[in-house]
Amino acid sequence: MEQNKKTRLLLLSVSSTSFFYEQLVLPFGLVSLGSYVDGPDYEIKGIEMNRPAHKVLQRYLNVDEEVMSRIVDFSPDIVAMSTYSSNMYNVLFWTKTIKQRLPDAFIVIGGNHASYMAQESLEYCSGLDAVIKFEGEIPFKALCEKIASGSRDFSDVPNMVYRDNGRIVENEYITYMRDLDSLPILNRSYFGEQDDSDLSHADVISARGCTANCTFCNCNHYWSKTHRTRSIQSVIKEIETLKKKYPLKSIRFRDETLTLRKKYCIEVCNAIIGAHLNDIKYQAHSRLDGLDEEVIKELSMAGFEQLFIGVESGSKDVLKRLKKGINLSKLETIIPLLREYNIRFRLSFMSSTPKETFQETLETVKLIKKLKLSRDEYYIGVGVDIYPGTFECERFLKIHPDYKWLGKDYDNFKGRYFALKDVAGNILHPKYREYSLAKTAVIFFLLSPEYFMQKLYALCVKKIKSVFKIKS
Repeated sequence: MEQNKKTRLLLLSVSSTSFFYEQLVLPFGLVSLGSYVDGPDYEIKGIEMNRPAHKVLQRYLNVDEEVMSRIVDFSPDIVAMSTYSSNMYNVLFWTKTIKQRLPDAFIVIGGNHASYMAQESLEYCSGLDAVIKFEGEIPFKALCEKIASGSRDFSDVPNMVYRDNGRIVENEYITYMRDLDSLPILNRSYFGEQDDSDLSHADVISARGCTANCTFCNCNHYWSKTHRTRSIQSVIKEIETLKKKYPLKSIRFRDETLTLRKKYCIEVCNAIIGAHLNDIKYQAHSRLDGLDEEVIKELSMAGFEQLFIGVESGSKDVLKRLKKGINLSKLETIIPLLREYNIRFRLSFMSSTPKETFQETLETVKLIKKLKLSRDEYYIGVGVDIYPGTFECERFLKIHPDYKWLGKDYDNFKGRYFALKDVAGNILHPKYREYSLAKTAVIFFLLSPEYFMQKLYALCVKKIKSVFKIKS
């Protein structure tokens, strides 16, 4: 590097196959990396590819020259991207494209999906320089310091998998940072879109990890079976900073579950009230076993207006197989309490899970009807997505040890698995489904005949238009 020249760091939030959220979620991982590295020796820029919504698909496995010109004009020394299942191929596509335009840029990826397929990603994409596995702040800062100094000796950068003279090297893994307060308050100005003066919603994270053992979720494994919280003062300071800067109306806690530790959850609520921040409407994720009347009352007083609660099934046998660890009987007291304290909620359910019978799924239908849930108070998914790092993944790989996470074709599935693919035919991840679509249709009809008929009508109209080539 030239003397006194700042190292340019690009945080590229790469779009996926679809636009998921009504509210665009801050790319927490990338922003946290930038905030942890930031200093006088760095120039940091963020580019959000998930906005505007109508351009998301246009940027999937296609070069958007407007985005590319912004990247080239910035001419970064380092490009960092975060991965998840539905953007993995697009991350690798943009890696290849950027490397062709800017061959000297060092391109590194991390995040949930890449952490479990680091070597495969490097083998798949020649333009990729490195992968940082799992919690990235400490390793990423070490990498940036190496590049800023002009060094290409990465042998002591922890958690990093990279190329060294044509071979792929995996460095030593370090444990997670104990004190989350060692992280700075997020600098949300990297992405210009987050700097809008009319921003009415923001997301915050007060903790990392989850100690539950659900077979379909990798949070426990990804965060090394830990649950670490920020200090209450740090959380309140961030909310106060956001409120001063933006005309906030709502904040969503993006923790895996805010109510995992009752004492901490109540302390957060009391601090929000004490700081007179309960005029903001809050949302959060929760486990059923983390709720009781005391917690619900405190959440309501603090301004929490909605909770997202994973229940998964109305069958005790299914819950046992999924290692969910909740007591279904609590729903009969928790639902009335949530309604009494004016907290909206949405329960998530699953069907077609491993070894699940149709009768067991009907137990979920009966539970939804017994609780008299309206259509916006629950969601029911079909099948189990197989994500790396989960128990379901271990089960799957025992059956299919030759499976590759990156590829277009895989015809060796046996039994109940099939491949979810993107619009280009690339495998996103496998999925398990126990029984037929016909039975699944019956479930949805039983749950909500009106909703089912609306969906059926929409599909029929779409098919008719396709057959007769009728334009909308």
